[in-house]
Amino acid sequence: MQVLSEDGAQLAADAAKGANITMKELELKMKHSIDLFASFALLCIASLTILFGAVWSLTDLRYLFHPKSENDGDGGREHMDEAMQGLEITEMSAAYFVVFASIVLLVIFFTMQHWVFVVIKFVFCFAAVQGLQAVFFATFTSILKPRGPQDVDLPVFGTVHLFSIPSVGCALGVVIFWVVYQAATWAWMLQDIMGMSFLVNVLRLVPLPSLKVGALLLGGAMCYDIFWVYIQPHLFGNESVMVKVAKGGDQHESLPMLFLFPRLGGNAGEFSMLGYGDVILPGLLIVHNHLFDNRSNESHGARIGYLLPSILAYVCGLLLTFVALYFEVGGQGGQPALTYLVPTVLGTTCGLSYIRGEFSEMWKGTGREEEASDSEGERLVGSGSSVNV
Repeated sequence: MQVLSEDGAQLAADAAKGANITMKELELKMKHSIDLFASFALLCIASLTILFGAVWSLTDLRYLFHPKSENDGDGGREHMDEAMQGLEITEMSAAYFVVFASIVLLVIFFTMQHWVFVVIKFVFCFAAVQGLQAVFFATFTSILKPRGPQDVDLPVFGTVHLFSIPSVGCALGVVIFWVVYQAATWAWMLQDIMGMSFLVNVLRLVPLPSLKVGALLLGGAMCYDIFWVYIQPHLFGNESVMVKVAKGGDQHESLPMLFLFPRLGGNAGEFSMLGYGDVILPGLLIVHNHLFDNRSNESHGARIGYLLPSILAYVCGLLLTFVALYFEVGGQGGQPALTYLVPTVLGTTCGLSYIRGEFSEMWKGTGREEEASDSEGERLVGSGSSVNV
């Protein structure tokens, strides 16, 4: 602690006279402060995650869009099979999202036991293995370009691709390394890489069938965010369920479902954070827009007529979130980013599709995603795609 020299001299004189001196530690909080560098870093991480997911998803579905192109061979067939193993979001599942997410939030809030956070970390690790495995598999096949027989028989797993074995091994190695050293000061970097690979894989494998479903999903998610951040604390004892869960309860357990970046102006261990939901939900619509834009593209280059404006709309939404943080809108410790991301991304999509005369087609869906959803069974270790969960 530092004091002025005059105050220090007075304290020393009072202490010499036998006076009782009580030192009180005050926490100084600077209002309207935001770490611009950390916020910009999180913006870049989120935008790149969505961009990679969109590009990879289009690559996987290229075979469906160009059935007679030179990409047709086994490689094109393999990419198509991987894409076809994704889950499909329906209108019903989009409507149930708010109910399911609220139940999970309340269960975590009322239990708030150490084992709950252990389960959450286990789920994160499992998802990270799936994402990293897909990234390693794509990297190995792109660099090494295998020729000849590429399948091997393994006990229990059956026939798997040759490069699936080192891909799973590398993914497990990264995740185990993070589990062991997750308390290290640099572990946030590895956590962000794991989270990024997981989200890219989800964006790649989980297509929205139509703008209608996307609007239902994003609208429900925005209402969920607004209720649990702004409304719920005023209804039930002024205690925010979402904020308490995000902070890990009274024990301050760490939740890995976040992108982290250290605050340069803060103390050691202080991070700016961005939840995965604020990336994956708008990202699903952005990926859908990119696939829709290239549904009948006969050229080898991808169109970006929807992708670029959608990414810019996402960036604007995050910037609005940072502005709301700066002015402490609502008086909460954090801001529901979807409150700003949904209007910008969904509004841009609807406006742009209307201007281009494609709103009706996009709203109803083109049917290609339905065609891609009729897939073969699940595979634990296969042609580089994830287990459907």
